Amino acid sequence: MSRSGVPVFTESESFLPAAYSNFYISSYADMEHERLNRVAPHKHTYFEIIWIEEGSGIHLIDFNSYPFTGPCLFLLQPSNVHQIFKDGPTKGNVIKFTESFFGASGSDNFLLKFDVFDNIQVSPVLSITAEFLPRLTAVLEPMIAHFKNPVDVSRSILESYLRIFLLEVFQLKQLSGSVATASDPRYLLFRNFKHELEKHYRSEHSVQFYAGKLNMTPRALNELSVLYSEKTPRVLVRERILLEAKRLLSNTRMNVKEICFSLGFQDPAYFTRFFTKNAGVSPLQFRTDPQKLF
Repeated sequence: MSRSGVPVFTESESFLPAAYSNFYISSYADMEHERLNRVAPHKHTYFEIIWIEEGSGIHLIDFNSYPFTGPCLFLLQPSNVHQIFKDGPTKGNVIKFTESFFGASGSDNFLLKFDVFDNIQVSPVLSITAEFLPRLTAVLEPMIAHFKNPVDVSRSILESYLRIFLLEVFQLKQLSGSVATASDPRYLLFRNFKHELEKHYRSEHSVQFYAGKLNMTPRALNELSVLYSEKTPRVLVRERILLEAKRLLSNTRMNVKEICFSLGFQDPAYFTRFFTKNAGVSPLQFRTDPQKLF
């Protein structure tokens, strides 16, 4: 544990060889003699898709345990703290990119609209069906080829392939029942709420604030949130704050008062009551609990 937090891997450390500063793709295969679980809990400054073709294990992501068996996808965004425990050697592929890879073409709206990465109610682990396995492979293979042997237009080609890959993943999530249709304007409004929540949860805790950002009444936002997440916006705000509090308690040396103020609370005693009520233990008990994940 450090005062600054959990280890963070940046593009300069992870995008090697550095053909592009904001995109990386490769295939991998663990060797029998390798130490498989060598990476401690960490997060990234970029989006990452891990495609496990073969192998099994447990992926710990933000205090939740996800057993996995390939073929499956891990869909990780920069805020996720995670660690993989493998049962044995695995093989697969890794795609890493930042929003800036999409240039001036509206990457933030793209990722928001098509809901591939989600901070609230969508599982970050997605099984690949027999139907989608060849479809994803057909996009991945030319992406790897252009990355390994770039030509003048390879960056544009890679961006196009990545968009197609994300759209295929979105379709897979739709068919699995994880997300609603992207063309539903009410659903896109709900996604905008989650986007605003991710931007402001440290300082804004009221449903009224988020309803105002969306030009809605709190009642209308409540109906929308329950429709698409089966949770009220008040619950979603509370869960997001609680998750960040757990991250800070687990991965930094910040004291409770510092965490309280960093999350927009004015009274450490009130923050402690908030945390205890929603986590079931006090902040200090959570920090020292050997059973917690991360």
